Amino acid sequence: MTVIRAMAATVMLAGLAVGTASTAWAGPSDRTPQMSGHYIETDTSENGQTTTSDWYFTPCGDGCASAANTPGGRSLQVQLVGGKWKMDTTDPAQCPDGTQVPNALRTRATWDSKTLEGTGVSTYIVPACGQPAGLQQRPFKIQLKQAP
Repeated sequence: MTVIRAMAATVMLAGLAVGTASTAWAGPSDRTPQMSGHYIETDTSENGQTTTSDWYFTPCGDGCASAANTPGGRSLQVQLVGGKWKMDTTDPAQCPDGTQVPNALRTRATWDSKTLEGTGVSTYIVPACGQPAGLQQRPFKIQLKQAP
């Protein structure tokens, strides 16, 4: 009889442990990450030069967000794939002589959904600033932080 009570207590405690663990697994950290609100992106080039830009994110479903540089501005979609957000933009090329060539670069930015750190790579889609179409620039570091 003592053995049966001990086994029943063990089974009950084991069930409690499993039940508690499954509740923890279903906690907030397991939900699909969302990009929502105003973020500041800091890009750092290989030589340490930094630039910042504003992004306004609005969730558009599981693993999806719309991103715009101004609230309510023209937006593009950002997708969550394998724990990383991916965003493709078309950007102007900044030439060494100070001129700018609109829509000359395609940039792929990816960042970790938890740390908001990542990288970006730009590729010339048209010849610009003396560079041929298809030339890929060196990757740069990305850090996003929610704006205060």
